[in-house]
Amino acid sequence: MKLLSLALMGAGACAASMLPSFEEHPLRNRFYHRCFAHRGLFDNLTSCENSISAFRAAAYCGYGIELDLQMTADGQIVVFHDEDLSRMCGVPLRVEETSYTELSQHHLGQTQETIPLFSQVLEAVGGRVPLIVEIKSTEQVNCVCLKVYDLLRRYPGDYCIESMNPIIVGWFAKNEPQIMRGQLATRFREKSTAAIPAAALSNMMFNCLSKPHFIAYDFRYAADSRAFRLCQSCGALTVGWTIREADYPAAKQLYDAIIFEGFRGNVVLVRSLLVLSFSSTPNET
Repeated sequence: MKLLSLALMGAGACAASMLPSFEEHPLRNRFYHRCFAHRGLFDNLTSCENSISAFRAAAYCGYGIELDLQMTADGQIVVFHDEDLSRMCGVPLRVEETSYTELSQHHLGQTQETIPLFSQVLEAVGGRVPLIVEIKSTEQVNCVCLKVYDLLRRYPGDYCIESMNPIIVGWFAKNEPQIMRGQLATRFREKSTAAIPAAALSNMMFNCLSKPHFIAYDFRYAADSRAFRLCQSCGALTVGWTIREADYPAAKQLYDAIIFEGFRGNVVLVRSLLVLSFSSTPNET
């Protein structure tokens, strides 16, 4: 009986650690039933992911935008996903170890565009659509978060932040609690990420500290995640990533909003129902 009691207490504590914020953020409805273009709208020919042209295209079509932020060696906040430039620019330079001046000398893919500053992206979008801003994991949490906040507070449109690193989400919960924040998660397979055990990250066991307003969970694993289901049952806004055309019918039943890539459509909000009218085939991404 004592062992059973201890087991139940342990299970209860584990579940409690996963609980999101019960506060309904004022911007919740602005993100509800929205489609967000993953790194903008791009075709990998005339435009590339996380480029100014991709963000302008998304804003022109009325889509929200999801993008990735990192800090360069000289303290500039840039919009770029990978740790290094190998995949996108063909050079093995690490973003955090390279100055922005040097980064800007390399083109994205086969285009003439270069890695943009976050400030340039904010100016190009101009508040026309809401932003989901992912802050990539870093050891310089305080410095990066301060710089990102300083840029975001001038943006005239709606925005929220998210990160796979709960320490970053927690920074905003503590220092700028008015900003809508989300925990980004997947099924982590590595032993640890940012010195945090993979199981703790997969099950979002730091939600009790960071209190996210929304959960952005990998579409491939969300349906089988008890932690995701628990947060969903507690009323957290749920965001699915990354949704391809074939996934959309299932994703719209599972999530409150989606981050999509590889297809384009017309977004129509009718009586709180999201309708997508597909108009092109998936991109090769």
